[in-house]
Amino acid sequence: MAIKAINTMTSIGRWFLWATALLIIGTLVLVLVGRQTISAVDGLRPSIVNFLNQSTGLQVNLGKLRGEWPRLLPVIEIENLDIMGANQMSAIVVRQVRAELDLFQTIRHGNTIWHELVADNLTIKLAEDKAGRWSLKDIPGGDNTNLRVLLEPLIYSRLIHLESFQLEFDFFSGKSIKVHGSSVKLENDRDFHRSEMTVYQSDQDTPSYLVLEGEGDPLDLKSFNAEGYLQLRNLSVPQPLIDLGKRLMPELLADASQFTADASGDLWFDIHQGGGVDFEGSVSVTEVPLDWVADVPAIRDITTEITGWYIPELDWGIRFQGLGFAWSDTEIQPLDLVFTQRLGSQWQDFDVSVSHLNLTLLSDLLKEAEVLNDQLLKTIDDLSPRGQLNVLTFGQKQAGYYASANLTNIDVSPYKGVPGIKGLSGYLEIKNNEGLFHLSDLDGFQVFFPTVYKDYIKVLEAQGTVYLGVNPQNQDLRVYSSVIKAEVEAGVTNIIFSVEQNRAVKGSKPEVNLIIGGRNLDATYKDQFLPYKMSENLSNWLRASILKADIKQFGMVHRSATLFNKPVRTNQLLIEMENGDINFHPQWLGLSDVNAAFLIDDTHVEGAVSSATMAGAKIEEVKVTYGIHPKGHSRANILFLDGSLKSDVSQAINIIAKSPLHKNIGPLADWEYSGQAKTHLALEIALAKAGGNASKGDYRVDSRLTDASLSITDTSIKLTDMVVDIHYSVEKGLYSDDISGQLWGQPFDAQIFKRGDDQQIALSTAVEPISLSQVVDFPWTEVVKGIIPLEGLLTINARGSVAKAKVAEVNESEVTLYLTSQLRGNEILLPAPLGKTTETSEDLALKLHFDSGLTRLEGTLGQKLVTDLRFSDQGLSRGLVSFDRTVSLPSANEVLIAAHLPTTEIDWWPPVIRLFDGRSSPDNASWSPLFDFTFDNLELASIELKDLAAVIKLSDSATNIEFSSHLADGFLSLPADEKLVPKMNLVRLELADDLLDGKIGKQDLDPRHFLAVDLSVENLFIGDKLWGSLAFQLRPDDLGAAFQHIKGNFFGLQPSMFDDQKSTEFFWGFDGATYSSRLTGPVGVNNIYDVFSGFDVAPIADSESGNFVFDLAWQDQPWNINKQNITGNFQIELNNGDFYRSPGGAGAALKLVSLFNFANWLKRLQLDFSDVIGQNLAYNNLQGTIYFDQGNAIFLDPLKMEMPSGRMSMAGTFNLIDETTEAQLVATLPVATNLPWVVALLGGIPAAAGVYITSKIVQKQVDRLSSISYELTGPWDDIDITVDEIFASELESQPSPETQSNDQ
Repeated sequence: MAIKAINTMTSIGRWFLWATALLIIGTLVLVLVGRQTISAVDGLRPSIVNFLNQSTGLQVNLGKLRGEWPRLLPVIEIENLDIMGANQMSAIVVRQVRAELDLFQTIRHGNTIWHELVADNLTIKLAEDKAGRWSLKDIPGGDNTNLRVLLEPLIYSRLIHLESFQLEFDFFSGKSIKVHGSSVKLENDRDFHRSEMTVYQSDQDTPSYLVLEGEGDPLDLKSFNAEGYLQLRNLSVPQPLIDLGKRLMPELLADASQFTADASGDLWFDIHQGGGVDFEGSVSVTEVPLDWVADVPAIRDITTEITGWYIPELDWGIRFQGLGFAWSDTEIQPLDLVFTQRLGSQWQDFDVSVSHLNLTLLSDLLKEAEVLNDQLLKTIDDLSPRGQLNVLTFGQKQAGYYASANLTNIDVSPYKGVPGIKGLSGYLEIKNNEGLFHLSDLDGFQVFFPTVYKDYIKVLEAQGTVYLGVNPQNQDLRVYSSVIKAEVEAGVTNIIFSVEQNRAVKGSKPEVNLIIGGRNLDATYKDQFLPYKMSENLSNWLRASILKADIKQFGMVHRSATLFNKPVRTNQLLIEMENGDINFHPQWLGLSDVNAAFLIDDTHVEGAVSSATMAGAKIEEVKVTYGIHPKGHSRANILFLDGSLKSDVSQAINIIAKSPLHKNIGPLADWEYSGQAKTHLALEIALAKAGGNASKGDYRVDSRLTDASLSITDTSIKLTDMVVDIHYSVEKGLYSDDISGQLWGQPFDAQIFKRGDDQQIALSTAVEPISLSQVVDFPWTEVVKGIIPLEGLLTINARGSVAKAKVAEVNESEVTLYLTSQLRGNEILLPAPLGKTTETSEDLALKLHFDSGLTRLEGTLGQKLVTDLRFSDQGLSRGLVSFDRTVSLPSANEVLIAAHLPTTEIDWWPPVIRLFDGRSSPDNASWSPLFDFTFDNLELASIELKDLAAVIKLSDSATNIEFSSHLADGFLSLPADEKLVPKMNLVRLELADDLLDGKIGKQDLDPRHFLAVDLSVENLFIGDKLWGSLAFQLRPDDLGAAFQHIKGNFFGLQPSMFDDQKSTEFFWGFDGATYSSRLTGPVGVNNIYDVFSGFDVAPIADSESGNFVFDLAWQDQPWNINKQNITGNFQIELNNGDFYRSPGGAGAALKLVSLFNFANWLKRLQLDFSDVIGQNLAYNNLQGTIYFDQGNAIFLDPLKMEMPSGRMSMAGTFNLIDETTEAQLVATLPVATNLPWVVALLGGIPAAAGVYITSKIVQKQVDRLSSISYELTGPWDDIDITVDEIFASELESQPSPETQSNDQ
């Protein structure tokens, strides 16, 4: 076997060598022969053309040929090659071809195979047939043609270069596209084929790069497949876009012009066996200007992912995924778009699918672009579409146009009878002239029927279908619906509507039919289903009157159309309600719990209320009608109600009070009622304003009241046991001739009638005094005796007339009750002149004002007594009662009782005041009394007070009296608690001399019976002179009266001036037979000069400050103090002042004071210290203690005076009765050379001698202080002064006589 195999291989090797040798030899022969003959190749052109024509079955034109064989490969140059179509037009054109022949491949394939082929230009024209197949233009197919003879050399040629090429595609639709290329390189290696090239549409384009690699026979698409890549760089895309747009919207873009837009991107594609193509990639376009359309912003930043396909003889398509772009400031969500087009004769069939489309953006763009005609623009503007279309598909098939979409939140304005919508979602489908919209919206939307309703109706959810049809013959439009089940806010309804319009007739109006039916609807939403284009008055009444109800059944039929060139509109409604509230007129109370049925036929209404209540009153069978009179009749706009009701009296009054009848009862409506009433109502209510011959309406009310009672609000006025037949009409108002009942247990009779605009009630009755306390809380039985007869007239002023007809009566109330009586047989228990006896008569007139409750009571009694009382919800709040006085109303919660009397007896009035006990407590009453009395004169404690005015105010804690008279003005507070002390503050007190002497001074007063009081006098006048102020606490006891804590200022004397000292006190004692008086305590002073001046005494000194301490007593009344009865101590201290040289006084007191003037003593001692002390005698301190006893004034403590340059002191006894003195004066003074000591020592010796002798004797003392003691004796008018001692010692204090007697 091995040997056989080796022999076999040896045989094959020999055969291969021989074949190779023969091939080489043949090739060499061919080369040698070819080189000799190739230059004459052009001579073979006719034969070649004839061969090609016969081989291909086509007409082939061949240009001049040239040949050369420089190496082993022959080179042929062809000037041009044209393959002609049936119409003698070139289908393939090749220019300037240079080809190197591949001898080996040529021999192998039996056809010319080129090693390298280079051509300047190649043009191929392709055309689409009706089946969608592509072939060379005008080249017939079939068995008669065979292009393979020409194309196969290209397919199997190793390398082909084309400088440029052009492909022309003629579509069956008539459109054509040209694609240019350059730098084409084709490489073939058996079944593998590869090409590279750049492509573009025009010379201005930036070339795009294309590479394609495939396997199989490209001339047999069933066995060929390939992959490719296309790189786009700034490829101009306007023309393809315009062509595509015109294909989709030929009318819209018929006049679209060229624009500039460049696309860049990358595409990868696959060519499948059979010729199908798939591709994918991404593309971006920087900007697509729209200024060629209109003055609108460009579309910018277009980006998308692209996939597409081509299926031979079927269709082609392109899918844009995530197509995003920006336009103006609008936010645009990326979308997906798919375009599909059939091929060949079905090229008009296309399909476009869009993932979503913003209608708002689209409509705004179309309106701004102005690419539509005016009619379409107006339609878009009228519709104002808004919202989103999802899964939008539209296109064209042989059956016609079609479209479908899911609608989301669509808004469309009403248009030519078709309802408007807001927020609607559903499915829309259109096929040629028909369409439908299926709604199954669970999220809610709004719908608007403009011919029926004024506004949109909110639909919570709905299901149904709306159909659309256009008659292609006459263009009649019809929109109609199935039964649409809709849940609205009022409840669940069924809706059917249709809109038809003959659009062939210019200006024709649509015919609209709408049927709405529902059960168990909520009448609160009545505005949503009551048509507005009915009678305006009726429509307004229905909307305003039905407040709420359960609409058991509701039906509405609406139709609007044009008949005989006139618009016709009709509305019919059926409303059957339960548990309703109807406010049939704003001036009347509404009906509640209404069970009723209403039938409305345009302007005519008929209704029957089977049961209802009005303000709690039970309604019996009420009939309601409207529109029973023809238009133009005076009662055409009158609503008629006729029915009866049973109620309490309070309910009946409430119904009248809250109706147009209210002006006839005024605030009587606010009063309280009880009892039963049966009332019949016949009401004619105007629903339109009265004008011309229009009626104002009419009201008739008849009511019978039984066992009725009436209480005036916030008062105790109550009428009971009333039986009344009362009536009302517009002409007569309220009227009744016979009313009877009880008032506070007394019978009364009354009649009601109308006088002018006022409603009036005349009554006759009588009251007991105790009953008056129910109006004003007061013990009337202690003031008035006997039953009081009364005649009265109650007037209810017509509302509005108070301000017009009674302008002057600014205090006029809505209701007034005027009562009169002569009080014959009645007694008034008051002090004269206010009281009366039963035998006399006195005219009493009362006027009670009512605004809701009692607000005011005016009255007069006789000629001088006037009362004006005001009332609030709590009763009497303030007022006045005056006698012969003109006064104003007091503040709130006070009643002023004012009177002017010539005089009176004080004892008469405490019982009157006591009548008001308890009125001062706010817990017990809403008011307190305030007394204001004036008297010409009044005697009080034997003192006559002239022009006395007193204001007495009672409070819970005290009785406060503010008074004025010719003697005093002030305030007295008398506390209610007896443990507390009254307080009196006198602003002014004038005590005339004759008053003190004649009235007070001559009375034997018992201080034990004085009233305890805290008294202050701000301005005390004695005679015509202001003494100052005074205050003290008066406290009486069994021994007398103590005046404690005395304060004040009498000419500078200030008792209890110093807080660190005891207070100044005065005690006025009395044991029933003997009086005693005692003054104790300090009295401060500032300048003693003011004290002297105040008491009209020539001042002997002044001071900066001082203090007097009193402990004085006398056995008599306070004003009977004298020098015989005064006893006790008087301490004096003055600081920093001067003594004046002054003459002595005439009286004993003034003489005594002058004795203490040290300046006078220096003068009498003939001591001249003017160079030291000046004209007056200055001192730093003056102090001493004087004891008074048995007519003597004794210095217990010497009166000592400290001076800036010395001191002086005085001690001794001063007899106040005999006016004599036994005293000692010590002067301690500085010695000077001009001091007349001789006078001081020897008297009578010449002054010079005295000075000399003194200087010699007492030489050591001349330059220091010296003391001289003097004896003072004799009468005050001529005191004997003798020198007692020089260099005398200081005077010592003396014990008081009381002390001495105690020591003994």
